[in-house]
Amino acid sequence: MPARFRNSFVAVILLATVFSAMASADQSGAVTLTAHSFLNLDTGAVSAAAGDFLWNGSSVSPQGRAGIYNLGKIGSNSFRFLSARYASSAPFGVAAIPVGALVSGDVFGVHTNGGHYAKVRVTALSGSSISLEYTTFGVAAASPAAAGPTIQNVQNNYSYLLPGVPNYGIAPGSIFIITGTGLSSAAPPVLQSSAAPGLPLSLNGTSVSVTVNGTTTNPALYYTSAGQLAAVLPSTTPVGNGTVTVTYNGTPSAPAPIHVIATALGLDTLYGSGTGSGVATDGNGKALGFTNSAAPNQGITLWGSGIGADTSDDRTFPQNQNNLTGVPLQVFIGGMQANITYRGRSQYPGLDQVNVTIPPNVPLGCYVSVVAQSGNVVSNVVTLPISPTGGPCTESSLGLSGIQLQALASSAGSLPLSFMTVASDTSPKGTGNIAAAGFGAFSPSFFGTGTAFASQGSCVLAPPGYGITNLNTTAPLDIGSLQVSGPSGTLALPEQGRGLYFNQYNSLTPGTYTFTSTGGKDVKAFNVPLNVPAPFTVTNQAQLAKITRSAGATVTWSGAPAGGIVLVSGLSAAPAGGIAFFCYAPANAGQLTVPASILLGLPPTPGNKLNVASFTPLQPGVPGVTTILSAADIVTIPYSSQ
Repeated sequence: MPARFRNSFVAVILLATVFSAMASADQSGAVTLTAHSFLNLDTGAVSAAAGDFLWNGSSVSPQGRAGIYNLGKIGSNSFRFLSARYASSAPFGVAAIPVGALVSGDVFGVHTNGGHYAKVRVTALSGSSISLEYTTFGVAAASPAAAGPTIQNVQNNYSYLLPGVPNYGIAPGSIFIITGTGLSSAAPPVLQSSAAPGLPLSLNGTSVSVTVNGTTTNPALYYTSAGQLAAVLPSTTPVGNGTVTVTYNGTPSAPAPIHVIATALGLDTLYGSGTGSGVATDGNGKALGFTNSAAPNQGITLWGSGIGADTSDDRTFPQNQNNLTGVPLQVFIGGMQANITYRGRSQYPGLDQVNVTIPPNVPLGCYVSVVAQSGNVVSNVVTLPISPTGGPCTESSLGLSGIQLQALASSAGSLPLSFMTVASDTSPKGTGNIAAAGFGAFSPSFFGTGTAFASQGSCVLAPPGYGITNLNTTAPLDIGSLQVSGPSGTLALPEQGRGLYFNQYNSLTPGTYTFTSTGGKDVKAFNVPLNVPAPFTVTNQAQLAKITRSAGATVTWSGAPAGGIVLVSGLSAAPAGGIAFFCYAPANAGQLTVPASILLGLPPTPGNKLNVASFTPLQPGVPGVTTILSAADIVTIPYSSQ
């Protein structure tokens, strides 16, 4: 068997992993509660008498045997991928969540009176009314509405990109998902076999039609459920803007828009989020991970969907595996172009594989960026662990090994962690002067998906709804009271909840700042000094005022502390929620290039801000608690892009 095909057998595992999230019967809904309303998450019923929690206009409080736990403002995408396993590991309690914490985007978990686990997200807060969306795991969904199916989103099965971003699109021959309501029966979905005669065009009373430029095609179905279905867009579908319609039991949905482009590769991720650790296998079909890294010069296989059309067949196993070699495609690993040895279908409909060789001089770390590009269309950005000889990776910026990171990513945080930082924005009109700290076991959404973090020499994109809020703790540590003293005087650092401490200041003077704790039941009293260095200089600010995305952007600096880290980040003004990029480099490099393959994932917008932060080397931290961040100086640069 040719080497590029040896890994095709893992496709069954990959597909089963992706679709397994749909395998249980869960109930989802959206409600708006007025003051003094109860919500029963097992039934979705709102009443004035009883439920799993009460909204009294100023707090959410659990009722009866129910427990509640606030995760904080972690965003819509993080909410989407919270699983029943993660929910069941949270430390539920009886304390009410006050209105001050229930901002839009706040997420909390509930252990219901019926013994189920639920996740709830605040979508709006107006006066004494609160709007929520929720999913209760293991509770049968209500029957589809008699009004017929409705379509909410059409997305690539792996990237989960949404309309409004420049690299959104569904490629002919790719696996895509449709989310909505009443799309099919309420029965648990079953993954369909693609063995002859192939994937069905109708399943459980559901069929799909796509019309683009006057041509109508009918996608084959991998599974259906009331809230989501997965299908393969026929390769005969023309490129362009069109509509997609779902028909269930003879009743069609209203047509929803679909944007079809020739190539729109979505890379698969281990946590099914579209960001963070990517799905990759070695030459023996073994999955790569924090404890089984890739190595320079090694051949690996990346998995996903959307390379392009193969008009010979989109429904039946085995697929042709030599028809897409002419598709223009580049893969960048740690910002370096990798040699592609194969691009095209695996043996399964819609499932693509890209075989590449790791560049010899690639940056090392546990979060090395991987992104594919075809013309000006880029994939979602994922990360890959790379070490000199394979085995466990090492993330020098965090001071953590791959073994530790794997434990964090898979167990809701078993390693006590802390971060302490003093950040001074020395830009004109700088407003980012802060002192912050956190103590606890941190959310695996940071260490597993690595949304806002990359190894030195790499860049990542964080889609709308993501960001540093993923640093929420799942098990806060009691350290007593905390204050910071230094050249700017004594800084009160109040706890903001969940083991996070934060305050903002008009200005901060460089020098040594000491974090002092009185000690608590989990951590003894400590004094930890952090050195905030004199401001560094971004030496090419004028050239950065206007950025051409397709050309990339190079940031140069001087005066950053030797042995430190420089972070370059930016946030687009659109779409709603913005798209952020984060790039990391060693301070002694003196420069960092944000590549076109990253900037092309952001829309061209005016009025953006580029933040360049210089972090000092890691300092000794709290005894018995691994410290992952330290002091920083920040330069903010306004820019526009085209």
